[in-house]
Amino acid sequence: MNNEQSPWGRPSNENEPEPEKGNMGSFMVIVIGVVVIVALIGWVLSDGLTSGQSASLVYDFLLLALIGAGLIGHVIGNPGQALRNIAGWVIIFGILGLGYSIWNGGGMLSGELNPSNGMASDQSITFRADRSGHYMVRAFVNGQEIDFVVDTGASSVVLTKADAERIGYNLNDLSFMAPASTANGTVYNAPVRLNVMELGPIRLERVEGFVNEGEMDTSLLGMTFLNRLSGYEVRDGLLTLYP
Repeated sequence: MNNEQSPWGRPSNENEPEPEKGNMGSFMVIVIGVVVIVALIGWVLSDGLTSGQSASLVYDFLLLALIGAGLIGHVIGNPGQALRNIAGWVIIFGILGLGYSIWNGGGMLSGELNPSNGMASDQSITFRADRSGHYMVRAFVNGQEIDFVVDTGASSVVLTKADAERIGYNLNDLSFMAPASTANGTVYNAPVRLNVMELGPIRLERVEGFVNEGEMDTSLLGMTFLNRLSGYEVRDGLLTLYP
């Protein structure tokens, strides 16, 4: 009897039956089938997007397909060591790739899970409307992340007091002298100049804006930003900004 331990920690057994080839073939069919189905779903959802955004969408869905295929194979496949190892590595690499796509902030899946991150390409960045129909945008202002609501009715970029402090302004040094009419009456704003605003492929310097003295919930991305872009469009619930 051979008592030598295998590299995987199981005692070797020459009499142990090998996994059947038919099971390996079934596993590969499952993988290919799931990948094809999910890729088709991604292709349908990519209608109306740019080529870069479509490629990002397909990439994310292919990773999801690999994870799903691995899980299916792991559950219903032959419990033989070789098949379990294959399914395990499919799951591991799929999760690693999917995690990278989510956390780098530029993938389609990232934009779907957190719409304010947007779906970026070299030529544009696209945001999906939330349930209320608003477009939430996350931008870097003077190096700090700030969440905005896109508002074409606002003549300027308007910051809340909290966001102004976050990017380095001392409220006591600002002059709240510019009146503005709102649904809650007249409020006063302080003019400021934002050194740098970055949003995906977009980078603007010295953007005019205001700090609102009232109790705003979210800062507004208004026309002093939008007018400096080469263009922007709203179509099918998507807002696309072009540098």
